[in-house]
Amino acid sequence: MFSSVKRVPIARHLRCSRVILRRGFGSEHSVRSRYLASPLLPSPVTLLGLGTGLASLGYFAWQSQLIGNDANLKEDISASVEVDKAVSPFPTKLGPPEFPLTIPYTLLGFGVRSVTFVNFKVYGLGLYVANEDLPLISKIFSTNYLSLAFVDTDNSKDHSENVEQALQDPVKSRALIGSLIDGGVRMMAKITPIRNTDFNHLKEGLVKSILNHPDAKNNQEVVSRGIRELKDAFTRKGVVPKNDDLLIELQANGSLQLSYRSRKSSESILLGRVDEPMIGRLLFSQYLSGPKPLSGAARESFVSKIKTLV
Repeated sequence: MFSSVKRVPIARHLRCSRVILRRGFGSEHSVRSRYLASPLLPSPVTLLGLGTGLASLGYFAWQSQLIGNDANLKEDISASVEVDKAVSPFPTKLGPPEFPLTIPYTLLGFGVRSVTFVNFKVYGLGLYVANEDLPLISKIFSTNYLSLAFVDTDNSKDHSENVEQALQDPVKSRALIGSLIDGGVRMMAKITPIRNTDFNHLKEGLVKSILNHPDAKNNQEVVSRGIRELKDAFTRKGVVPKNDDLLIELQANGSLQLSYRSRKSSESILLGRVDEPMIGRLLFSQYLSGPKPLSGAARESFVSKIKTLV
């Protein structure tokens, strides 16, 4: 194909190709008038092929930036946040059919869960609220609600600042988050392991977090029944590679639905359900309230977002 073409420096090929790329493939005539008059250059078809090849390389390089760690799924970087460099960015919007969820959700809080005494990162955590329920937040956290809930307010602060302050308080935050759950606000927690783990470790981690809630001791019989349901909900066994997703949906009636998504194979499965509402209430209270939430950064970003909604 190239036997009749004389050799020219590669830099000259690239200059000609850049001109084609800048002006578009439809402007070949204008390019020829300046650059293709020399008999040393290859034919326009050859140049066009070289330019197309360079454009393809650039396109695939751009595409590779949209692909998460060990993933076959493309991530829209402009609509996601980086939680930790070890896992793919968390989308700000999640919903079916890309994810095994019942309804679409919006990200309000995100951070990393760490074992504090050794600063060992366990998983990335995203806290989402159902799109349809976002307007409920301002209705529940109204000025009238704060007074009825006996939440002290500072007259020097506006309403959103008083809500923010209450959500950051170790005691008051328990009541406020409980009111969101009781008000039917549907939430979802996205747990993405930072290191390879397994379903048993994920299950035991959830159980430990629930049992560490102060109210668990006051409702032992109910909580024990719910914990059995939670353990039964983990119908899948085996390894969970880092960057896969465990999705925990808190339904309006307080039940939990657990799903799993393999990022590498794009497989999505429903693990099971927990019908006892006390389990979902305690778990999401641990995520979003109290003196030591499971991820301080996730709680802080959640509170900051709530402030803009009330």
